[in-house]
Amino acid sequence: MAISAELRTKTGTGASKQARREGKIPVILYGHELEATALLVDRREFETILKKEGSNAVFDLNYDGKTQKVILKDFSKAALKDTFYSIDLEAVSADQTITVEVPLNIINEETVKLGIVELTLNTVQVETKPDIIPNSFEIDVTGMEIGDTKTISDLEVPEGVKILDELEETIVTVSAPSEEPEENEDAEEVEPEVIGAKEEEAE
Repeated sequence: MAISAELRTKTGTGASKQARREGKIPVILYGHELEATALLVDRREFETILKKEGSNAVFDLNYDGKTQKVILKDFSKAALKDTFYSIDLEAVSADQTITVEVPLNIINEETVKLGIVELTLNTVQVETKPDIIPNSFEIDVTGMEIGDTKTISDLEVPEGVKILDELEETIVTVSAPSEEPEENEDAEEVEPEVIGAKEEEAE
């Protein structure tokens, strides 16, 4: 995928607000042997990239008569509004090896009838080429029972992707639900010392 950018000639808070009103987002492009460059990109084009490629989006950026492959490094966004304040893009090459965080997602959680499924790690760090970064790793919990766990070694990792975290690290657990009946029994044991009865004695 590719999006176009224009050189940003005005900087400062006022210029940034004006750009956002016009449907554009301020961008800083940087990278090895590349001077940091201030740009503007179309908000809709960026949202399309982000939705399709995820937080580690790699795409071609067309600007100032040239094309540069970039990876999305960071962005800032309003907490309560769909407003992007700024974007950081890093220039990369197709044969470059980079390190990124890849999200973990649980699937088929509804098949676990007993126990509470918990994701104990949100991301794993991987080393790979820009064009083959996984959008996420899916963890299938079908058939898991109370006491079962999954570790990083259980992930299906595509060829060319190397996980840098410890393979023995736990990523999913299935634990027993809290024993509510026992809590109710405790409450019943307290009830005979009825507060109302004490109040009546006081009267």
